[in-house]
Amino acid sequence: MARMNKSLPSAITGLVLGVAISITLIYSLLILLYSWMVEDNIFNRLVAAEADFIEQSYQQSGTLPQPRSGFVTLHHNWQDMPQELIDARKRKQDRIEFDLNDGSTVHIHVLQLEGIDYVLMAKVDDFEVSKDYLPNLLGWLALLALAGAALVSIIAFMIGRRLTRPIKKLADQVSYLPTESNGATFANNYPDNEIRVLANAVETSFFNLQDALQREINFTRDVSHEIRTPISILKNLLDSRSHSQQLTQSDYQQAQRAIFELEKVTHTLLALARNESKQKSELDMTQLVENTLLEHFELNNSEKGQKLSLQLSLQEGIYLHANWNLTQILLNNIISNIVQYATGSDVEIRLTSTSLSFINHTTTPVPVQPEAAGVKAQLSTGIGQGLNLIERICAVNHWQMETHSSPTVPLNSEHSSSKETTSAFKLTVHFNPT
Repeated sequence: MARMNKSLPSAITGLVLGVAISITLIYSLLILLYSWMVEDNIFNRLVAAEADFIEQSYQQSGTLPQPRSGFVTLHHNWQDMPQELIDARKRKQDRIEFDLNDGSTVHIHVLQLEGIDYVLMAKVDDFEVSKDYLPNLLGWLALLALAGAALVSIIAFMIGRRLTRPIKKLADQVSYLPTESNGATFANNYPDNEIRVLANAVETSFFNLQDALQREINFTRDVSHEIRTPISILKNLLDSRSHSQQLTQSDYQQAQRAIFELEKVTHTLLALARNESKQKSELDMTQLVENTLLEHFELNNSEKGQKLSLQLSLQEGIYLHANWNLTQILLNNIISNIVQYATGSDVEIRLTSTSLSFINHTTTPVPVQPEAAGVKAQLSTGIGQGLNLIERICAVNHWQMETHSSPTVPLNSEHSSSKETTSAFKLTVHFNPT
């Protein structure tokens, strides 16, 4: 499994922690701003209350009373005010809070009595608590932020692990798929949410890729096996006629038949490799078997094929839904194997509504699992792909191939007075396997 620079739980923890710290800082800043705003409004209301008192007293007595609060002073004109306050007031007419050069803070309130401006100025330095408590408040806020961050980190880590456990499991399974997959599905092991959708997509893509790779491997084996016979016919034909440089009508027919077989086999195997073998139609199996026996080149033209005695038991009206090209290759392969490896002259072929079976006798020992790729008889000159191709064609058509070998009565050899042990080899294709 490839090593990750950062896991999902760590990323989620870092993200949640960053959000929590950011929210804590923003909230702390809002609290400070709110406390300063409350404090300033208290001072403003105190100054406004003094202004109301002075105005009411002046209306009642006609004289200007002194402010009740000691930190508030009454000024008859702006000239009595500090110069920096006057300059700041000119820049912003509605400003009521000013920081003076001596570090003090004042709040002002302008009131008019009989058309004359009077200014109330309150020095609030001694009453400001935010500046005094700010260092301690910042310390507590920082401590609270750290405690909250620690708690959030623990919670985020636990939630992150819980949320990402299916994703991590999926990542592990995908990482080990190329080496440990045995075709078993894994998507159903995940919760029915977006994770299962992702797992289904990964599973489908992987098995489609594996299927395409297997078809490519099988294609190279199939081509090597299937084109051997027609190429051998063409090669022998050219070798036998290399001196005369002339082809008889029979030679021409053989060459034409071999070329036709090459074209048909190549087209069919390419279709199988491209997964076009799913295209199926209704087949008359009785007619297809009969036509294959009549047209099979080796069975009708080779010396060994002509010596075979076929015992046919073909039931009429057997229709199957299957791929025509693949079924034709299946029959041709089975008959070719019979012609090449049958020792006895009797070959039994049976067709019923549920199966198609071929029985012949051979002195060559039948290997264990002859349908496996690369497994062949001792005297075989092929690559051991014929029965494997037949089995895979059966799988595409949803059929089942079964092989069985049993000892039979010894037959007299034509070339020796000794008796050789033979085996009855039976190959059965079940159309409706149980």
